[in-house]
Amino acid sequence: NEADLAFLASHDTDGFNRWDSAQRLYTAVILKILGKEPFQESLDRVVESFGRTLNDETINDDSIRAYTLILPGESTLSESVQVIDPSAIREARKQVKKTIARKFKSEIAVAYDQLTAAMEADGDTFKVDGVSVGRRKLRNVYLGYLCAISETVEEQKEAAELATKHFNDAKGMTDKLAAFNILASMSGKGESAREEAIRKFYDEAEGDSLVLDKWFAVQADADLPDVLERVEKLVNHPDFNLTTPNRCRALILTFSANAAPFHDES
Repeated sequence: NEADLAFLASHDTDGFNRWDSAQRLYTAVILKILGKEPFQESLDRVVESFGRTLNDETINDDSIRAYTLILPGESTLSESVQVIDPSAIREARKQVKKTIARKFKSEIAVAYDQLTAAMEADGDTFKVDGVSVGRRKLRNVYLGYLCAISETVEEQKEAAELATKHFNDAKGMTDKLAAFNILASMSGKGESAREEAIRKFYDEAEGDSLVLDKWFAVQADADLPDVLERVEKLVNHPDFNLTTPNRCRALILTFSANAAPFHDES
């Protein structure tokens, strides 16, 4: 039951078991929201479990902490329902993520700053050891939660500034893509930051085909109401060629997998 899952997600010493229990717990509350069932008790368990994992000093592997804090993806959630409503799944998932983000905003911000300071202490050296990889993963997870808070004008500005700094300071593609994915879906007061990031990522690619594939894919996967129109414009971009498999996959296939807008009622 959910109480057992919450206990395992909060205390299990095996990283995989902890991740698996958390995923099942997250899924349970999202499915209740989708089914219009009472969900507050389940959400309370999720919030409590998340907080324990966030602040558990016995976890010495940042990768384990990161994966345990990530909500299941939309495609994974789709496997748990009989009738798939992509837009409803996206909104339910976002509701849970925003609730968590608001509850632990200050703690997440402190943890993000601590990881940033640790990475800055390494100087310009880009490290690929396990500790560094885990640190980047966890910091990017924290970034996603902090930028999920974007209802008010001030929150939109704050999220845009944080993601832009993360983007500009990135020493590798992992961090840059994490920020770019978030920026690409920004609207309101984050719109100018979004357009600047799109321009800068393209310019910095300097024609590199693999990087340009990422540029197309991120925009096709954006959570924006006009993403279809954006994809249609990108089809006519000078760097898009329908006969180039990887470029076609990056734009067209990515958009087809962006279930909410691809299956929009319109």
